[in-house]
Amino acid sequence: MDSNYLEGVSQETIETFSRLREPASWLLSLPSVGAANAQVVSSNLWAIHTILTTMPDPELHLTTKLIAYIQHTLNHVLLLCQNFMLPEKRFDFLVDAWASCLELLLRLPDGYAFIMGPNWQYDQMIFNVLFRAIDGLPIKLTQQQQQQQQQQSKAKDTPKDRMPDETRLGALKCIILALPLDTTAPGILEHDQGYGSSVQDHEEPLDDFGRARVPADDKVRGYLLEARSQPVLAQMIVVLLDVAKEASLVALRRVALLGVLKLLKCLETPERIAPWIPGISAGLTKAMLERGLKESHVVLTTALDTWTFMVARVLGSIGSSRQPLQDSSVTGAGVSESLMAMFKEQGDQSSRSTSRTPEGYGSAAWIKKTDHGLSTLFKEISKLRAHSHWDVRRHFAEMAFRILSDCQGALVRKTSGSATSSVPGFLLETLIGCTQDDYNDVSLPAKAHLGSLAEEYASQELADVGKQIVRERLAALSRILHGANEAVKQDAIRVAQGLVLFLGRQMECIVNQQTLAIYLQPWIQVLTIEQLDQHNMDERRGILGVIASGSSAFLPGSEEERWHTWVMERKGSGRKFGFPRRIHLHLREQLTSNAFLEFLRQLGSTTEIDTWSMELSSRLQDAARAVRENQGWYGASDVSTVLMMNQLLVGASGIGLATLGDFALQDSSIRKRKDKGSCKASRQRKSQRHVRRAARGILDEYLVALVECSQLSLEARTRQELQERSRSAESAELNSRSKKAILARMFGMDEDEGEELTFEVTGPVEYDHNTDVMLRCSLLEGIASIAVILGGTEFEVELVRVLYILLEHLGDQDSALIRDAAEVALEHVTFVCQYDTVGDLIQANYDYVIQQISQRIAFLSTNPKTPQVLWALIHVVGSPAVTMLEDSVTEIFEALDHWKDQEDEVCEGLLKSLCEIVKVMAGSDGTKSKGAKAGVSGADPDLARNATTALSQTELSKEVESFAKEYRLLTMGVDDGEDEALREKLDSMTPEQIKDYFMERVKEAKDDEERLFGEREDTYKVDDAEGAEDDENISFGDLRARMPKQAEALKPEPLTKHQALCLRILTKAGYFLTATSPRLRISALEIIQGSIVVLKDRPQDLNPVIHGFWPAIVGRVLRRSELEVFFVSLRAIEVITTLAENCSDFLGRHLLGDVWPFIVKALRTWSPSTDNGAKGAITQKSLASVIGSGQGHRTPRQGKTHTQGKVFTREHRLQMTTLISISKIVRHIRIPVQEIWTMLLLAKEMVLDRDGRLHKDVRVAAAEVIRSMAVAGHGDSVYVVLEEAVRGSVGDGREEDADEEEKYGLQTCFDILAFMETHAL
Repeated sequence: MDSNYLEGVSQETIETFSRLREPASWLLSLPSVGAANAQVVSSNLWAIHTILTTMPDPELHLTTKLIAYIQHTLNHVLLLCQNFMLPEKRFDFLVDAWASCLELLLRLPDGYAFIMGPNWQYDQMIFNVLFRAIDGLPIKLTQQQQQQQQQQSKAKDTPKDRMPDETRLGALKCIILALPLDTTAPGILEHDQGYGSSVQDHEEPLDDFGRARVPADDKVRGYLLEARSQPVLAQMIVVLLDVAKEASLVALRRVALLGVLKLLKCLETPERIAPWIPGISAGLTKAMLERGLKESHVVLTTALDTWTFMVARVLGSIGSSRQPLQDSSVTGAGVSESLMAMFKEQGDQSSRSTSRTPEGYGSAAWIKKTDHGLSTLFKEISKLRAHSHWDVRRHFAEMAFRILSDCQGALVRKTSGSATSSVPGFLLETLIGCTQDDYNDVSLPAKAHLGSLAEEYASQELADVGKQIVRERLAALSRILHGANEAVKQDAIRVAQGLVLFLGRQMECIVNQQTLAIYLQPWIQVLTIEQLDQHNMDERRGILGVIASGSSAFLPGSEEERWHTWVMERKGSGRKFGFPRRIHLHLREQLTSNAFLEFLRQLGSTTEIDTWSMELSSRLQDAARAVRENQGWYGASDVSTVLMMNQLLVGASGIGLATLGDFALQDSSIRKRKDKGSCKASRQRKSQRHVRRAARGILDEYLVALVECSQLSLEARTRQELQERSRSAESAELNSRSKKAILARMFGMDEDEGEELTFEVTGPVEYDHNTDVMLRCSLLEGIASIAVILGGTEFEVELVRVLYILLEHLGDQDSALIRDAAEVALEHVTFVCQYDTVGDLIQANYDYVIQQISQRIAFLSTNPKTPQVLWALIHVVGSPAVTMLEDSVTEIFEALDHWKDQEDEVCEGLLKSLCEIVKVMAGSDGTKSKGAKAGVSGADPDLARNATTALSQTELSKEVESFAKEYRLLTMGVDDGEDEALREKLDSMTPEQIKDYFMERVKEAKDDEERLFGEREDTYKVDDAEGAEDDENISFGDLRARMPKQAEALKPEPLTKHQALCLRILTKAGYFLTATSPRLRISALEIIQGSIVVLKDRPQDLNPVIHGFWPAIVGRVLRRSELEVFFVSLRAIEVITTLAENCSDFLGRHLLGDVWPFIVKALRTWSPSTDNGAKGAITQKSLASVIGSGQGHRTPRQGKTHTQGKVFTREHRLQMTTLISISKIVRHIRIPVQEIWTMLLLAKEMVLDRDGRLHKDVRVAAAEVIRSMAVAGHGDSVYVVLEEAVRGSVGDGREEDADEEEKYGLQTCFDILAFMETHAL
């Protein structure tokens, strides 16, 4: 492999030379280069490039002689082309090939040493050639063109003839490779902490690792740093920045910025870099802003890396022991001014020096000037922080952290002016804004950097800058939040939250007792709630379910994680765990409102909670005092006050807070936190004790506010109704007076006659129900928050006061939102006190509630909400509540007797409580008729079982087979041994054998029964014959002794406690069947319906009471002339259905004469008209004539196309309820055949529905009525009617022409007939 033909020369070198000889010799023999041979020259140069790229291990085998040979060839071509300075010798394809060959040589250590080291003049010539290739040649203008250009603008650049960007890119790579390496200057990527990926999607990396370092690097650097080489260095910077600004190719712009970065590394010391800061900063700004947010992310990230290295390198050494080098500053002064003149539109004129000699590096004047210039440029590029690519935002965070951590000594000297416009303010806001980014690749490292600044690099100067920014941001926050742009609102909130997170406990210097008034009222206005939304409550997870922005999950083992598990285990049970969603007036989007609430929680964790609690509590007390004095009602600001207090308390306890993440980047920070760990834990424990003490004080205020809201709202509504009546009476009196005055003028009477009436009307009370609901929901949410803060041990002490109030609002009759909020609050208390359900919580502490109920039920005039507590207690606890209230039932009855004539809220609450007791005893949470539901789900369960598809006659069900086995075992009476053998025999039997065996056993059983019956008759005949023979000789005493003795009357078993209580409640409920309030009548009917189920085994007690109520029940069925009375009628029909199921004997005596005519009349109205005048023909009547004007209207042909949606019209509900009631009545009560025929014909027409007016669910219910008739023993009639309907349709040939709805009706008839045949009906 390494056999040498010549000493020191490898075989690969010889082969490469042989391949290079032909193209190189041809190029060296050229006398000139022109348009005729330029393509051939380019081809030979590309051939050389191909040979070099395919050469194995060029660093080893490409010797210095070969490099010299290739360089000589390139120089000859360059000479023939006159350094590419003439337009006629300037071919872009030739320059591209030449630059590619030069790039290969510069990438090799020996190549770089051979070309760049020995002769600086030659190196300058190479740089000049490459510069011209990149920048282009000036175009020679005619005299007329020169005059036009002078007239247009003097500042306009001279036009140049530039090559394509691909050719310029090759030349630019050669320039960068020609620059010397610097291993002492730190790289920008050395501070990458490993968050996210820093790999950029450029085609080829151009970094310092392309070759090994050689002594020629020091020589070239020395030449560049000489004073006579400053023009060359300036020319490099000008060309590179100009290319980075105007080039169209993205790779070209990025490589140009890499060249600037490499030049800065060549300068090494901050003293040499400092003079170039103004010009390079202005050029970088111009390059970044040329395309704005449309600029490629690879260009922007490279520019940010360059800027970060320059600023951190220069400003990071200020404050060290090194003295500034004045001569270095002087050497670059002129070039710096020229660069600033070139990019003067990017800098402030006042920031530039008017003298040729700048101030010394590191002096106060230099720092002030540099800070002003950088702040101006940073302000211009601030819009790029919103770039769509995440890597740009990450580089902004890296830049902010590097400069803030390395340059604090220089940056903090600038303290005058606005903090947000200074360099530290811009960088701090940039870093904080990145902590709120949606991408974890941006937010996680930004949080880590912010945590490092707060812990490891903490300085009072930087904290002072943060305080100034916070003051300005908080003062402007309310103005921004009143705007229309939600994105701007979210950004402002996130920046403010990040600043609060950065400052921590130092926020107490900003928000305290003296400054609280500045921020409090504007923020309360911002939190104004427009309404509450109770929908989608399953998506909300309550107080502990709040996850701070940027957090992906709960901390393992935390209280939040335990709550999440607790909720997920009970999901789907119908329980609610999240409070109603708030819709704010100014924070329209949910993201905006959540961000502001999270900001308040963060603020509560970093400030003194007593400062907030005292001020907010006093505001709430002032509002309550104004309401008590009849000066108005609670306003939206009071609701916002409670909401703000809730969020501050939750934040102060450490719930739902954002964190800085894991900022343990270095071992030193870990050691520092270990030293501070014990002190920090002690402060946290002390702070939590302080928060719990404040929470208990707020709890007292909330409970008082809830009680006063409950009482004062009723009084305010009463006063408002009285005032409206007074105003109405006053208006009527004024109208009467005007009429009298007119009559007096007409008849000449005195207008002043008569006594004037006066009305004393107090000031209007602006009661707002929506505000009342929102305030109470917020107070209930606050109680839940306090329960979480205090914990189970401390909050159990407060249950004495809290439980009664929560149950009172759980039974609220006016608002479902209040009920939902109270239920969620009870769920939180249940979780905190470690109970499984709310019922368990109430049972364990029921004595607190029962005692208060007993004390207040005797004074319902001052405690009108007590019945709500009763209802909620029974509803939540269930059956055990009946036992708890055994001693209080008498008090409830006495109160009901006292309030029954008033029919107000108290009376309704008491009756609902008794109704709930009956429901609990009946074994249901709420007895609602299934017929009121739409669809097949409302069908009777017995009919649903009968409607199942019959099994084939050849297949025997498992139930029959099992029964046959058990029957055989019982009849044969086998023991264990025989039982096992019999099982083996039965297992081998076929279904047919089992069927035959079963039928034989049935026949044997019938024969045995007939035989025994015959023997019994024979015995009776013998006894009668013997008795007949002795009748003539028997005495009267013997005859009396032979007579059967009269059985003693059986004493009925005594009523159970529940039955006795139910009977008492049933007796009380009858009074309210004739009440004027529909709610009272519905509650009374619900009590009757539940009592029928409870007392169905005691007909001797139930039937007399129902008999007394029967006229009122029938009256409720027949009267439906009003909208609200319609629901009373539905409930009455459900009562009749319950009677049919449980008291068929009673209903059978009253059905035909009282209810059945109405049912038939209603069905005649709903069913289509028959074509023939058969028996039971139906006539169409208006629905209003039967069920009143409030029954709605029929919609044409709903049919199967509407079966998927629920129907909630009153007519549909009435149809379903009535048909299901008929199904149960027919099955349980014997009805005459004539009435059955009438009903059967009506039901058949509803099934067929030839007019297409009925909903499919109604047709299904009508089919269930027909099935019930067949099951009840009227199978012959059903068969005749359905067979005629089916045969008529098939015989007339209408089946083929029928539409989908008619086919559905016929198929239903076929199914009913199949059902009858299967069950032998």
